[in-house]
Amino acid sequence: MKIAVLLGGTSAERDVSITTGMAIAKALQASGHTVEALDCAYGDRKIDFESSAASVIKATPPDIEQEKAKLDRNIFKTVDYLIAHKFDIAFIALHGGYGENGQLQAVLELSRIPYTGSNSLASAIGMDKHLSKLMFLSAGVPTAPWYHALRHKPVDRAEVEKLGLPLVVKPNAQG
Repeated sequence: MKIAVLLGGTSAERDVSITTGMAIAKALQASGHTVEALDCAYGDRKIDFESSAASVIKATPPDIEQEKAKLDRNIFKTVDYLIAHKFDIAFIALHGGYGENGQLQAVLELSRIPYTGSNSLASAIGMDKHLSKLMFLSAGVPTAPWYHALRHKPVDRAEVEKLGLPLVVKPNAQG
């Protein structure tokens, strides 16, 4: 099979994704597949997965923050590359952000490109901790109590105090 391993990206988990993606690409190639590793932060930028992950991470250009602003265009640039080069499947090795929240999956679905992992809806729900907890509760799955803080509203200290200490604070839509 001709497989594109999608790695890197613009999330805070970029370095982990590069390490994961390079290991996946090496394993797929060792299994006899034709493999290209693409850094989705730049759309169609190929990564030499035979080199070390540390060298690839170190070589990340300083303009990565500018690339984050081009997010939508680069997702389409990646998909255009997959179509033009007739890949059989995209292996998603992105961590966090658009690699896990359903955005990339939706674009791949609309482009009729097969990919690994959950579909766009499942990915979107899975990355939304608050929505996931509500769905678990409605299905009768026990879940620990939580408080959903919103950016545009002050924190309700009484609700937070009900949870007790210690507690874990995590962003709703990240890893």
